[in-house]
Amino acid sequence: MIKSMTGYSKVSKEIKGYGLVFVEMKAVNGKNLALNFRMPQELSSLEQSLRVLMNRTILRGTVNVNISVDYSSDFIESFAKERIKKINRLSSINGFDKFSQLIFSDLSNYIPVNRRIEAKQADEIRLLASSAIRAFDEFRISEGREIKKDFIKYNAILNNEIKFIKSLSTGSVEKKKKRLYAILKDKGAVFNQEILAYAEKIDISEEISRFSAHLARIKNEESGASMSFILQEMHREANTLSAKSEEIRIIQSVLKIKETIEKIKEQALNVE
Repeated sequence: MIKSMTGYSKVSKEIKGYGLVFVEMKAVNGKNLALNFRMPQELSSLEQSLRVLMNRTILRGTVNVNISVDYSSDFIESFAKERIKKINRLSSINGFDKFSQLIFSDLSNYIPVNRRIEAKQADEIRLLASSAIRAFDEFRISEGREIKKDFIKYNAILNNEIKFIKSLSTGSVEKKKKRLYAILKDKGAVFNQEILAYAEKIDISEEISRFSAHLARIKNEESGASMSFILQEMHREANTLSAKSEEIRIIQSVLKIKETIEKIKEQALNVE
């Protein structure tokens, strides 16, 4: 299935003894996969396992994951107690009086105190992040369905145009050869060779065949990178069709083909 590279999800859950945890995911287009995380220090140990989970479902794009916490009063209290304990310990060691302790407490933000979470809490947050990843993937699949609808519409246009070009070109080379032979039949073998060379130059049957093959291939393609490559080849064939054709209706049809290819290219940039 086609997935969009852009996506969004946000989930939250109250973790007992820790606080209300929010997991938000946003993604924009990118040639490769880039995962960026922002989270509190005590949750940093979860990053590697989350990377593994995301690598299973996301192939391309720049994904920003933000985990934030509205800490519970219990967690804040335990953290504050540990900080106060360190301040009192340093005060007693250095012989500060109570007034000095007030001054010293201003420096409390510089005293490292590790915030810790329990294993059970970490597991709950990991499950919450997993649900955010699933919601994120569902968002991208939904976007992909809309992109697929556009692809179907554009592919139908390309298919109709290449069939129209084929109908115009069928037998046209032979007709031109016959006309030239009739005009130059008394001019000798050299002119006959020139007629053959000219006929080969204006023959677009191979270009039509290759374009049709690319069109059939891209119809079932799900990779944005592969789509971009195929579209590049289709654009090249369209240029050759235009250059080799003298029929104004074919040239007009090729212009419509190239315009449609550009529209598909824009959409393909959003595909994973």
